[in-house]
Amino acid sequence: MDRHVIARVLDEIGTLMELSGENPFRARAFFNAARAVAALEGDVAALAVSGGLAGVKGFGPATAEVARELVVSGESSLHRELRSRTPPGLLEMLAIPGLGARRVHTLHSALGITSLEELERAAAAGRIASLSGFGKKTEEKLLEGVAFLRSVAGRRRQPEAWSAAEEVLEALRGSPVFQRVEPAGALRRRVETVDAAAFVAAAADADRALAAFLELPGVVRGEREGAAARGWTADGFELRLACVAPEAFGVAWVHGTGSDGHWDALVRRAAERGLHLERDGLRRDGALLGVEDEAALYAALGLVYIPPELREGRGEVEAAAAGVLPRLLEPAALRGCFHCHTTYSDGKATLREMAEAAAARGWRYLGLADHSRAAAYAGGLSTDEIARQHEEIDRWNAERGDELWLFKGIEADILADGRLDYASDEGVLSRFDYVIGSVHSSFGLSEGEQTARVLRALEDPHLTFLGHPTGRLLLSREGYRIDLDAVIAAAAERGVGIEINANPWRLDLDWRFWRAAREAGVRTAINPDAHDTAGVDDVRWGIAVARKGWLTAEDVVNAWSVDAVKAFFAEGRGR
Repeated sequence: MDRHVIARVLDEIGTLMELSGENPFRARAFFNAARAVAALEGDVAALAVSGGLAGVKGFGPATAEVARELVVSGESSLHRELRSRTPPGLLEMLAIPGLGARRVHTLHSALGITSLEELERAAAAGRIASLSGFGKKTEEKLLEGVAFLRSVAGRRRQPEAWSAAEEVLEALRGSPVFQRVEPAGALRRRVETVDAAAFVAAAADADRALAAFLELPGVVRGEREGAAARGWTADGFELRLACVAPEAFGVAWVHGTGSDGHWDALVRRAAERGLHLERDGLRRDGALLGVEDEAALYAALGLVYIPPELREGRGEVEAAAAGVLPRLLEPAALRGCFHCHTTYSDGKATLREMAEAAAARGWRYLGLADHSRAAAYAGGLSTDEIARQHEEIDRWNAERGDELWLFKGIEADILADGRLDYASDEGVLSRFDYVIGSVHSSFGLSEGEQTARVLRALEDPHLTFLGHPTGRLLLSREGYRIDLDAVIAAAAERGVGIEINANPWRLDLDWRFWRAAREAGVRTAINPDAHDTAGVDDVRWGIAVARKGWLTAEDVVNAWSVDAVKAFFAEGRGR
């Protein structure tokens, strides 16, 4: 039971209270506790069991008791009771953009709506537009929201999924029943969101192993399916375990990790070599061949080892057979990043604190790109504030530039007409080492309008990187409509890089576009979009995107030396 699960349950209790019309102050107490526990570090479970959470700011006796009960029993009786008397569809409706608890209550009380299906039918029949505070446009957006929710139902972003998976791994690896347990599935392939955390285990006694899995404290319900089992956590996340004999583990791990397309390509490859590949082993003329690990299986098929991130059935087996798989970017290759915010705009850490955090991680440089003036909601910088920030950067570089070089950047809004913020101010954009251009407004433009807007921004000679190019928020908001093929082609022609925004809510540009972008010659920078010192570490999620996109260190600007980066920025300014 980790802090993410505890926070999610506490938050849902507050929401359920709002939906049922309980005292808003009581609901707010649970929201406050959810935020407080999410920010805690260390052994939160032990703190909950000992009663120590009651002394943490944001907690009271009631919220601390819920957290304690969650850790001890795996579920909360209050949460269970509130859920039992709340139509589950009301909670689902809250995930639709623009629908808060008050509006959901209105839909429920006025129209008797209790599910997404009923909401969809009411919207399609035009019954919602007549309600006070709604209207025709809201009705249309509700229909779009229902469709989006169906597409992401039951999924988790990587940090939450990995947090749950690591807790399961620790528990199972500590059990004498298992000889080996490893993560598998889409989570191991580092897909941006997953519908479950999958594992492959080696055990001599499958019955005992599966029973141990289903008896984990965090598993509130489960079911067995032959040599596999499925379980669900208190917040509804699915866990899957496939159990095999120790001698079959290597092949089973490859099977459990790769997509169907990857496995099918391996099966075909085996058949071409007179072999028969199944989940329980590799055979020749019916005789089982010894395959001790994943590398041995790929070698038996005449292939170089294929990293898990590439096992998507997108030509990686053929590339491995031809010996042309790229040497993927390694985490240690990064020497800095270029998209970080400070207290000059909406960041929570000072310039010096961000610089110290980068130096502590052994980086050679850091780029600071606070928001531009148009982003007034985020404390966008005036020209006077730009001058003050640059003076502070100059002082740092004079004192400690040999250790960590600070680059002067800006995240300039791409305005609705495609101009970069400050473009009308003579010489302002030229004061920066680099410019990240990002869309933060007017998401509702048509595809043609949005594409034209971004293409115009790409024409600006000051633009260095296109930031989070679709504006998506995973599991929360679809990206705006845009022709990415046209954007990639224009970026390649103009020599503009496209960011991999490593914030786990974004992971934008999506990995599925990067192989084509790389072939077109587009460079990238893996940027955490960090708003505090801890956020700098989000580069790890962006590294996974780069690897899934077949990118090498040569493709990633922040894997280059400081002199190479300076040259790249100078070349861009000379376009």
